[in-house]
Amino acid sequence: MDPLLKKATSLSNEQRVEYGKNLMPFYKTKDPIHMKSGKGVWFEDIHGKKYLDFTTQMFACYLGLGNEEIAEVIYETAKNMTTVHPHMHTDLRYSLVHKIASIAPKNLNRISFTVGGGPANESAMKIALKNVPGSKNFVTMWGGYHGDTLTAGAATFEATRTQAPYGNSCVLFNYVTNLNNIFMRVPHPYCYRCPIKLEPKSCEIACADLLKDMIINGVVGPLAGIILEPIQSAGGQFPFPKEYLQKVRKICDEFGALLIFDEIQTFARTGRWFAADYFGVEPDTISFGKGIGAGVPVAGIIIHDRLKPFEDIMEDLHTFQNNHIGFAAALKTLEIIERDNLLDNAVKMGRYLQDKFFEMQKKFPEIGDVRGIGLAIGVELVKDPETKEPIPRAVSDRILERCVAKGLFFQITGQSILKIKPALIIKKDEIDTALGILEESFREVLRA
Repeated sequence: MDPLLKKATSLSNEQRVEYGKNLMPFYKTKDPIHMKSGKGVWFEDIHGKKYLDFTTQMFACYLGLGNEEIAEVIYETAKNMTTVHPHMHTDLRYSLVHKIASIAPKNLNRISFTVGGGPANESAMKIALKNVPGSKNFVTMWGGYHGDTLTAGAATFEATRTQAPYGNSCVLFNYVTNLNNIFMRVPHPYCYRCPIKLEPKSCEIACADLLKDMIINGVVGPLAGIILEPIQSAGGQFPFPKEYLQKVRKICDEFGALLIFDEIQTFARTGRWFAADYFGVEPDTISFGKGIGAGVPVAGIIIHDRLKPFEDIMEDLHTFQNNHIGFAAALKTLEIIERDNLLDNAVKMGRYLQDKFFEMQKKFPEIGDVRGIGLAIGVELVKDPETKEPIPRAVSDRILERCVAKGLFFQITGQSILKIKPALIIKKDEIDTALGILEESFREVLRA
C-alpha cells in the first residue's frame, strides 16, 4: 500500500477525535459506525465487527463492496486518464452511451452525463423547459425525493417540512422559497395510506384524476413536466400502480408536458434495467445514477429521440461530467450484471425476501405492510394493523439500534418504514442471516 494512504487509513483513536472536529457531520447519529473495509455484502468497522449491509452504501454499491473487477478497470483507466475535458470525445464515453442506449426503452437513445443524482434531475428539468416553450412549472409528488441541490431539493418533500413531522427540520430549503413556487405538489398513490381516503380495489386511480384537476386549476401557463419516482423511495418505499403511471403518461401527452422518471434508485432493482420497462410506460426522460457505477460517481439523463437535446455545452456543464473512472466502472458494472444474471437474482431474492417478511408478519402483526418489486422493498411498521397507526419513530430507531448491534445495517424512512435494498449479489443464506437478526430485534423491542 502507498505509505501516504496507509498512514491516512490507520489513524489512532486520538487522531480520529481530533481530525473529526474538522468534519461537518452528515447524520446526527448516536455512535455512528466507523467503517474500515468491506467485501461483498459485508463491511467491517475499526473494531473488527462485521455488518450485513442492506443499504448498499446509500443504494450505490450494486455489486457489493471490494469488487476486484471494478477495482481493476478503475486502476487501468486511472493509469491513462481520470477525467477528461467535457468538450473532448473518447472511445470509452462512446462505448458507455451506446451501451446505456441499448438497454434503455427503445425510443430513449441520447445520454448526457452529470455529477450526481440531484444534478441529473435538474438536467431533466432543463430539457423539459427547453422543449415546452414558455413553461416554468413542474408537478411533483407528495413524498418525492429528487436530490439535495437547490432546485432538485425544492422539488423534494424535504422542502415542505415546515413542521418537521419526521423529527428532522431541514433548514436548507428555507432558502429556496422562490424555487419552491415552481413546483406544485400532488397526492401520491400511496395505496396503503391513500391520501384521498379511497380503497385501492375500487378507486379507479382517482389520484391521477385529481392530479389532472390540480393542473387545470393550479398551473399558470404551460406545464413543463411531471417528475416522479416510479418506486417512491424516501417517501415510503412503495411502487406506483401501473395504471397510475399509464394515466400520468396520458395526462402529460394531453398537456404537452414531459414525463420525467427519476430512476436513480430503481435502476436494475426491479429485474429490468429500468422501471419504465417493468411498468410498460415510456417516459420522456430518465434520470440515472447511484448503482450504475458500483460505488463510483456516474449519473446522467436519457432523453426521447423526439426531444431537443442540449446543443451547447454551457446548457449543462459540469467539470467532472466526463469522469472516465466512473465510465469504466459503469461499463464493467453493466457487463457483470448481464454476465452473472443479476437482474434475475433481483427478482428471485426480492420474492424470497417478501415471502420471508410475510411469514414474519404472522408472528409480528406490527408488520403492517410489505411491498416492493425485486430488491426495492419497504416494510411498514404499525401499532395496530387495523387502524394502521404508525409505531413511534423512537421505537423504529430502537429496532434499528438492536439490529446494528447484532450486525445488520439498513435505513428507516418516514416514521416507521424499513428500507430493504441489498446489493444485487445478495444470496439466500445472507437474507436468512439478516432476517434472523431482524426477528430477534423485533422480539426484544416489540415484546419487551
